[in-house]
Amino acid sequence: MSITVIYNRKESKHSFSITKSTFIFACITLVAVLMTSAWLLQSHYHQQFIQYKINALHEKNEIKQQYLESIASQTNQQLQSLAEKVGELQAQSNRLNSLGERIIDKSNLPKEEFELDTQTEQTTETDDNLAAPDTSSVPPLDNDELLPLLKKVSLLEEQYKNNENLFQQLEITFNNLHLIDELFISGRPVPYKGSWISSPFGTRTDPFTGRLSRHKGVDIAGYSGMPIMATAAGVVTISEARNGYGYLVEINHGSGLMTRYAHASAITVSVGDVVEKGQQVAVMGTTGRSTGPHVHYEVLRNGQQIDPNYYIQRTPS
Repeated sequence: MSITVIYNRKESKHSFSITKSTFIFACITLVAVLMTSAWLLQSHYHQQFIQYKINALHEKNEIKQQYLESIASQTNQQLQSLAEKVGELQAQSNRLNSLGERIIDKSNLPKEEFELDTQTEQTTETDDNLAAPDTSSVPPLDNDELLPLLKKVSLLEEQYKNNENLFQQLEITFNNLHLIDELFISGRPVPYKGSWISSPFGTRTDPFTGRLSRHKGVDIAGYSGMPIMATAAGVVTISEARNGYGYLVEINHGSGLMTRYAHASAITVSVGDVVEKGQQVAVMGTTGRSTGPHVHYEVLRNGQQIDPNYYIQRTPS
């Protein structure tokens, strides 16, 4: 089989013939080219589709990572806050336990009646796990890691409330064991020998300004180094330098009564200490707003300064 093609031009006539095998080869070649083009086109679009899916997945992963980082940051902040709260509760619990034990020792009550030792042991068992972690290096936390800490916080809160109730019971027991004399405010906070009242309570001429001003305590002068003693038993609530007062000790005696001892040169007790009547709490000096060695002595009832002279003059119960 042969195919003859004849075409005319103005100048000449041309013809050529194609054999069967050549025609078949041309057709096969054309089909192959078309199939190859179709395959290349499909491959190109398939790769673009795959790249699109990869980009979409990367974007989704970035959003997920940002979300996880945000959750991790919030979790670590919560962890830090909880750890700080645990520390505060632990300190409160320890102070109450210590104070309760000292009151029991002083009143000769059996410790088993209040089970302070048992509570202290329970607290000690968790001490090793209560330290605040370094949140800058910890991985994101899940609920399995936060729940134990939350449980410890809840246990410590309950323990603190129990200890607070226990302390109230101890106070009631303390008062009912005929220890009223210890809590009875009376006498001077310094030895009578070598001391004198240099400025009474009430309106006076201010030694610094020369103007009339209200004096909220009694000044008892003496010599530097003279011991300053508690005029009744109680718990120390202030033991530090205060503006105007100099070195100041404040003692809570219960029933709304407190005493203050100011201008000391040194303090011999700390906040939370249980002091006895007549126990030294400071050393006379002239710190703060002072013109010479003396103790500025105040008595407060329900937060208001009252005339200490009544308590200075009365005898022990």
